[in-house]
Amino acid sequence: MLTVITPATSTALTTVTRARAVLDFPLVDDGAASMLIAQASRVITDHCRQTFALETVRQVFGWDETRGDGPILARGPVVEILSVSSGGTVLPGSEYAVDTRTGRLRRLDADGTPLAWWGGSLAIDYCAGYVLPSDSDGAPASTLPESIERAAILLLGSYLSQRGRDVSIKSDAVEGVGSTSYWVPGASDRLVSPEAEQLLADYRRFWP
Repeated sequence: MLTVITPATSTALTTVTRARAVLDFPLVDDGAASMLIAQASRVITDHCRQTFALETVRQVFGWDETRGDGPILARGPVVEILSVSSGGTVLPGSEYAVDTRTGRLRRLDADGTPLAWWGGSLAIDYCAGYVLPSDSDGAPASTLPESIERAAILLLGSYLSQRGRDVSIKSDAVEGVGSTSYWVPGASDRLVSPEAEQLLADYRRFWP
């Protein structure tokens, strides 16, 4: 079971200012862009099945989930382990370590050698996720991978370009003037931007 202790103040994967630097949309579109950035960010979160914004969470594992090599934390990347309690007893930090690549929490002996977990349930408080882009003065630098932000900007660009037209129409033609063709997602396409889908491939989670 996972509980959010300190939720993120924003889940937007880019900002209007940063997106405009790439897409060059006019100031009059800022309101629409802000709304569509929120939608694109949610689409990416659902597509990847993970929360990208930095949050503090508590994850509880039953005794049957902690055997063997240890539990895998649901959020990542793990920035800091705040506390680990086993059967209600808080463990010293020297008795565990998190594998930042896999998110697995390992039990350690006095020499730092991995051990099997034992005992009752585990309650783990930790911070995980990325600092998201912000235009606010004094805001910390973003740690979000550039490919994720670019995917959000690409989706925003697709959403903006779809305004005012029937998105199911593949082409428009005016006799004597010319024709315009549009890319329409197929049955196997999950996102409206093929490049965005490709950029996010390494960030999709299938478990847990």
